[in-house]
Amino acid sequence: MRIRWAIVGVLLAVAIVGWAVPVAATEKIAGQPSPAEPAADVFLSGMTTPRDGEEGLWMSWSLVDTARERRVGSANSDTDRTNSESSIKAWIAADYLRVVQAEGRAVTAAERADIAAMVRSSDNAAAQRLYGALGGDAILRHLRSVCGVTVSTATPGYWSLTQITAVDATRIFACVLRTAPAYPGGNDLLTDLRSVDPDDAFGIKAGLPPTETVSLKNGWMPHSSTTGKWNVNCVAAWDEYVLAVLTRYPVDRPLTYGADVCRDVTAAVVERLG
Repeated sequence: MRIRWAIVGVLLAVAIVGWAVPVAATEKIAGQPSPAEPAADVFLSGMTTPRDGEEGLWMSWSLVDTARERRVGSANSDTDRTNSESSIKAWIAADYLRVVQAEGRAVTAAERADIAAMVRSSDNAAAQRLYGALGGDAILRHLRSVCGVTVSTATPGYWSLTQITAVDATRIFACVLRTAPAYPGGNDLLTDLRSVDPDDAFGIKAGLPPTETVSLKNGWMPHSSTTGKWNVNCVAAWDEYVLAVLTRYPVDRPLTYGADVCRDVTAAVVERLG
């Protein structure tokens, strides 16, 4: 009888252990971290960047998801304005092609050369020829009817002093990418925006995976004799996203400082997008 009860006890213990093991496997083991929680949707939660609050740096940024019509950015992304500098050249090119279409003609070889030089190499003389040919600041007024963006220049006749917010910058660039294919020479413009000279393609592109196809048009200028500050703006698009990072900072810092700010903001955005 004792032997029988001993056998029953052993079998019961084995059954209990066998039943308990899978339950224990689902519990958190002491000393091990909890599974990582999925990151919150950046378009709902917002985000900070590693350059926020940096001494001497004014910065504004905006990211738009064009596929879902969502936007996120810094608190000042839709309020604080700054010089567009050469980032406005993408719009000058697109609006020029829009007018060529309205005139019912093809783009001339000279016009094509100016657009390519203005976009790929940021040629200011080419930009001024195209800007002047369309009536100068009238190009900026066209932004309202074509893209729904209202801007003006701080000094008449100076496209580089067009006052934009980060939200304006993303809306303008998204509008260029959206409308250009319908214009004569529009696909060539899109190729130009993907083929900016390497020295001018700083900032956002450096913060993206190297396999990304990136369209961009940056703008930069040191205003040593007036504000004593650099204006460095980075505007780019990849996949369904358009990002603008606008900066101002003391001229004793190099251009690469602003480029690095754009890169770091982009890297932080990419991490949150997953």
